[in-house]
Amino acid sequence: MCSANVIECVTGEVWGPVDTTRPSLLLRIRNRSDADAWRTFDAIYRPMLQRFAHACGLNDADAEDVTQHCLTATCKNIGEFAYDPKKGRFKSWLRTMVNNRVRDLLRARGEQQGDTHAFQQVQRREPSPDEVFEKIWMEEHLRHCLHELRMEVEETTFRAFWNYVMEEQPVERVCAELGIKPNNVYTIKWRMTERIAARMKELLDGIE
Repeated sequence: MCSANVIECVTGEVWGPVDTTRPSLLLRIRNRSDADAWRTFDAIYRPMLQRFAHACGLNDADAEDVTQHCLTATCKNIGEFAYDPKKGRFKSWLRTMVNNRVRDLLRARGEQQGDTHAFQQVQRREPSPDEVFEKIWMEEHLRHCLHELRMEVEETTFRAFWNYVMEEQPVERVCAELGIKPNNVYTIKWRMTERIAARMKELLDGIE
C-alpha cells in the first residue's frame, strides 16, 4: 500500500481537534464482552504484529508466536491501562513487548549468548526496529480506516481517492478512467483526507 502521501496528509494540518461520540477502541476493549471492539482490535493488530515479526526476520511460525503472545497479553492486561489520551501508554507498552518477544525468539535460534548473529543483523538494519514498528503501526491503522470508509462512500469516490492519492496516478489518468473532472478529484481528495484524519484520531485516542 503506497501510504506515505496520505499518512503525511492525515497527520498534518488536518489533524486537529475532532468531535466524536464513539468511545476510543482502547476504552471499548476494556470490556471483554464487547465482541465488535475485539474484532476491530484483532483486525488491526494481528496483521500489524505479524508484519513486524516478519520484517525482523522471523519465519511464519515464530511470527504467529509473537502475535499470539502479544494479543493474549493485551487481553490479560488491558484493564490496567488508564484511559488517558495524553499518556499514550499502550503504544509504548506494545512496542516494547513485541520487540522483546522478537529478540527472545531470534536468540533462541542461535547460540545461547546475549546477542545472536540474527538479532545483530536486525539491529543493524535501516530503518531501525522502532522505525519499522512506527511505519507498520500507521499503515495498519490507515488500512482499517480506508476499509471502513470504502463501505461508506460511492465506489467512484473511493476509486478516485485511491488512484490519485494512494497510487499517485496523474489526475488526467484518474479523470479519463472514471469519467470525472479534475475539480472533482481534488474535492474528493480533500474530503476523504479529512474523514480519514477524523477516523484515525478517533481510533488512536488514548492509544498513541
